[in-house]
Amino acid sequence: MTTTVERRPGRPQVVDDWFLLPAPQPAARVRLFCFPHAGGDASAFAPLARALAPETEVWALRLPGRGARLREPMPTDFDALVDRVVRALLPHTHPGVTFGLYGQSFGALLGFEAARALPPGHRPRFLVPASAHAPQHWVRELPEQLDAAGLLAATGFDRVVAENAEFEALALATTGADLALCRTYRYRPGPLSGTRLHAVVGAGDPMVAGQDLAAWAEVAEHGLDTTVVEGGHLLAVPTDPGPAELLRAVAAAAVQPVEPLRTVVAGAGQPLQPVDAAQPVRPSAPARRPAAIAADRDVDLSDTTFWEGPDVAARIDALRAAAPVHRTTVAGDGPVWSVLSYQLAAQVLGDARAFSSTGGSLLGTSPDGSVPAGSGKMMALCDPPHHRTIRNPLTPFFGARNTAGYAPRLARLAQEAVRSGLARGEVNFVDVIAPVPLSVMCDLLDIPAADRATVVALCDDAFLGTTAQSRRTGHQELIRYLFTHTIKHRARPADDLVSVMATHRVDGTLLPLEEVVLNLDNILVGGVQTVRHTAAMGMLALLRNPRQFDALWRGEVEMAGAIDELLRWTSSGLHVLRTASRDVTLGPAAIRAEEKVVVWTWAANHDPARFDRPEELLLDRSPNRHLGLGWGAHFCLGAALARAELSAIFSALRERVRAVELTGTPRHNKSIINFGLDELPVRLVGR
Repeated sequence: MTTTVERRPGRPQVVDDWFLLPAPQPAARVRLFCFPHAGGDASAFAPLARALAPETEVWALRLPGRGARLREPMPTDFDALVDRVVRALLPHTHPGVTFGLYGQSFGALLGFEAARALPPGHRPRFLVPASAHAPQHWVRELPEQLDAAGLLAATGFDRVVAENAEFEALALATTGADLALCRTYRYRPGPLSGTRLHAVVGAGDPMVAGQDLAAWAEVAEHGLDTTVVEGGHLLAVPTDPGPAELLRAVAAAAVQPVEPLRTVVAGAGQPLQPVDAAQPVRPSAPARRPAAIAADRDVDLSDTTFWEGPDVAARIDALRAAAPVHRTTVAGDGPVWSVLSYQLAAQVLGDARAFSSTGGSLLGTSPDGSVPAGSGKMMALCDPPHHRTIRNPLTPFFGARNTAGYAPRLARLAQEAVRSGLARGEVNFVDVIAPVPLSVMCDLLDIPAADRATVVALCDDAFLGTTAQSRRTGHQELIRYLFTHTIKHRARPADDLVSVMATHRVDGTLLPLEEVVLNLDNILVGGVQTVRHTAAMGMLALLRNPRQFDALWRGEVEMAGAIDELLRWTSSGLHVLRTASRDVTLGPAAIRAEEKVVVWTWAANHDPARFDRPEELLLDRSPNRHLGLGWGAHFCLGAALARAELSAIFSALRERVRAVELTGTPRHNKSIINFGLDELPVRLVGR
């Protein structure tokens, strides 16, 4: 049954529960059904309706749970919502009505599925999905970390709703419910028949790039046009009509005879380029699994109790003397090649062609032998030259010039930490120095003052939690925060590190949000953990070597040299993992392609073939080219900053603390990734 709507020009008109005419146009030749974004409602399309008049009449979809339907329950099942929308459309669509659908983000997906579900005779002439990934990629491209706050930041509405607490709470609730609804979506293969597709995206969209629109060709039976326009993630909003010019042209074409269609892809300000819509999409080749290796060593170097023992140096020396490279079995990872000599360790770390990082850089991250999720996305899991494309824009933030300019801030942070420790007397030294690297990372990542307490608490949970589950939960929440933080910086970039990464392009394409967040997380983890563990383990080493403690406190050794020796001695990053890219000979070992190779950094940094008296802590050791901060292409990005932080911490201690007394038994953590101390009970005695 088809309904007839009596128009009252001049003011908005409610058609029924589902549709609103923001600007009724009795003489319109085309109806444009507009589907709002997640958390949005029909009011977003009022400027667009006025811009398209009088030729096109906008019918704005009124979804339950918002606007005039606020008291109704929010939809919770995507398929059920599609069915309800289709039934709402049927009375207003028939062969005598020329109509199309326009949807923004979530609304684009809803419009696509509604168009597919409409029966013959009720199909739209065109569909314009805006700011949306193609449906077959929707689930993959909807990040798990994205929450309502992050999506509001992507749309720019976070600043609008923040002006009213009640409005903000409502927007967060509605957007969150729509996000949950999106996660119930399951794509069913099949094209959209009889409908022309025109995909559009804003040039400043932080979530969807122009190149992403090409994937719509797979579901466009009659071809695809893509357009990049000015704007962000949302195009049609209550203050802007959005892509009115495009929609006007599409609507005009809809009342003309249908022409053969072409599939095109366009970048912002670039001419359209043809794409073969019929070309099948080839799935990526499955990753090869590491070759099976027969274990011939019983020792498990991944057992942290091995590295805690007082005889660890002697045991490593014996293993190294027997074979500088040999097979060992690692719990959870199986057989690997273990490298214990400095020379061969430097060879592995310095040869990215033969020893790749893409198969993982740490043990325990892919115990089933699969390729890690961040492979090819994180600096730590990339090989040159792609590694450089991610690293290069970050280098200035960690360079010598920036670090030197940051020195006064570092000194203040270290002084505050030491004063706090002195005020408490008996303390866990780990807790005393932990705020320094955390504050530094908050500065670098442009964390607002209002958020710092939250971020510090999340970092405490993620890095200092007492159980693996609490650390995992804390880290997941930290990732969620970084995701929202990144979206805000992509939407409103400045000259800070996060903005640079969020707007960084590789071959003209914005680095995906997931990759930005993974790299920021990697920077945060490395920046916090290296400094905290080296400082705490370094203090324990000094307490066990009182002559060296006295030499440092009396100023008999240079601080810079002392810091490098503490980095060598502690080697808190116990190991680095690589995968052989080809058959290669490493010392006495014949390593086959795909086999795992583990550089045990602590062993290399205590190799007597490289270091004189390596078992001794010598703060004036020179030369001291240790591997504590890596080697080769993956040499620590923040090496200069880490050294400066450690120098600031020990300088502040030397200035204000006369003595450090061990008051209990140190307790090591259980991590071979960032090996260090959970507890170092001491008494700080002031000068």
